[in-house]
Amino acid sequence: MYSVNVDKLVKTSETHTESLLEITDNIIEGLGNHKAFAVLGGKVDTFKIAYNIMEKGNKVLFVDGDIRTDVFLGKYKLGKSAKGVLDYIKRPEKNEEIVCVTNHKNLSLIFTGINEDGVVTDDEIMIFKSLIDKYSKEYDYIVVDSDEDGTLAAFCGYAAIIAEKETYDEDELNNRVIQLEDKECNVLGVIIRE
Repeated sequence: MYSVNVDKLVKTSETHTESLLEITDNIIEGLGNHKAFAVLGGKVDTFKIAYNIMEKGNKVLFVDGDIRTDVFLGKYKLGKSAKGVLDYIKRPEKNEEIVCVTNHKNLSLIFTGINEDGVVTDDEIMIFKSLIDKYSKEYDYIVVDSDEDGTLAAFCGYAAIIAEKETYDEDELNNRVIQLEDKECNVLGVIIRE
């Protein structure tokens, strides 16, 4: 099991911090008693939301569920030795230890992992639900950073979308909301990042 220091990831400007705290409060309120949610397009901001939830006294698991890129694994340069989401969904019977502890007692994370063959089947994606179920017993909240298409978001039940002000397309965002809601994933809101 790896232990990683996440303090550099959560540093940001005061204005950005205040915005993310407000977003965090709105997400928690929107979830009610639900434990798991995904953020599409959030990347590091998704992690900062997870951190904010932990700062409010909760035990939080952050999952790098963007199975197309390994944003967080790349930041820590752990190479192919760090197991993660992809290892779990490709070989759930191995029951490998995929949770990494952080320098904050109530914040853990799961990296994307390594996809040796570059392929993720629909059956493998379905296994992600069992990962959420498995860890929801141990954590107050599970925060998933999903890919732009929301591949794993549907298994969380709730999602928020973060889009860049300069590049977002309203019709595309509306379509993404409809697609998520068709998969029974409630969209808590769309955040336009300036």
